[in-house]
Amino acid sequence: MRVVIVNSFFPPWRGGAESYVYNLATNLHRRGHDVVVYCGDEPLTPGTQMVEGVRVERLDILTRVYGTPVMPALLAKLATEPADILHANFPSPYIACLTAVASKLKTTQSVLTWHNDLPQVTRAAGIIVEVHDRIALPIYLPSFSRVITTSKHYASTSRNLRRFPERVVVIPNGVDTTRFNPKVNGEEIRQRLGLADHRVLLFVGALTQWHRYKGLDVLLSAMSRLKKLGQDVRLIVVGDGSLAPEYRSLANSLRMSEDVVFAGNVSDDDLPGYYACADILILPSKDRSEGFGLTILEANATGKPAIGSNVGGIPSVIEDGKNGKLVPPNDPAALSETIRELFTSDALLDRLGRNARSIAEKHDWSIVAEQTERVYESARLANESVRPS
Repeated sequence: MRVVIVNSFFPPWRGGAESYVYNLATNLHRRGHDVVVYCGDEPLTPGTQMVEGVRVERLDILTRVYGTPVMPALLAKLATEPADILHANFPSPYIACLTAVASKLKTTQSVLTWHNDLPQVTRAAGIIVEVHDRIALPIYLPSFSRVITTSKHYASTSRNLRRFPERVVVIPNGVDTTRFNPKVNGEEIRQRLGLADHRVLLFVGALTQWHRYKGLDVLLSAMSRLKKLGQDVRLIVVGDGSLAPEYRSLANSLRMSEDVVFAGNVSDDDLPGYYACADILILPSKDRSEGFGLTILEANATGKPAIGSNVGGIPSVIEDGKNGKLVPPNDPAALSETIRELFTSDALLDRLGRNARSIAEKHDWSIVAEQTERVYESARLANESVRPS
């Protein structure tokens, strides 16, 4: 099968959707499919690149609208690229719209992965979201034969997905359980960062305006509470972006500058070691902009439990009390108390970590790719069933 996947960016750009596209594309290729990815060129340059057997077409970006790269050549490329399936990724209405148009022009079946609803990061953005959800979405979404969502809980609570239940298919996100595994040694990173004798929390996420919902400020406030209670805890922040100076300033104002390590962006090769060096991953997301929480699976695959907010798709990933704990969003007191609770027992952490690994193994990318392949096949069969004889 020839599959064309469309996304805003592709690694080395860092992000959950980018990780999804990379892993899905490479695993589909391993299953014998011919896979092409179209994306914006940043942080590289426009052109064709081969990545583990996948052809990646990086297109020139004219500008960005609502954080989405506008690629003038995209529609023409999609309209002329041979494909059995077009697979777009949301939350990019621009990409979804153009893929829908190309699907109609080519009479090729298309699939959309709905990672999350559009985030309302500002008042103006909220207006844009309302216009999109009420006017634009009903026009282009019916062009997709199937809409993949990574969380049953998210699908049931999304006002948009609830309008098209007959098209929605739940396929949870995946994780590379070979790359992230309990045998990864994190001691070198602990030693290098001066954390050998401390309890260590880990936060992984982009520090940008579009990712403010990740709730790092909530976590820093919770860390401050833990310090006042005499807890010997350190936090590693993996990720970078325009908000990094703001978060550093907040840590300083909370007198946490020596308790928080801002590691910046780390390489893909080093990332598993950061999970391995931590005791618990924290994902304190503020709202349903968090459609899944891929970092939870990466931590779980490394044998580490996670604490996450009870919002968006996180409750579909964390089984409270089994592979981690759920806490109310925007509640530093509840978060700090839950962290303190888990640190009272090494046996509890070990049990949660073993459970976490077992759960992650059920989400290996090889399994997710096979499930996605079946969705493609069902979309093609649906198309053939409506063709005139």
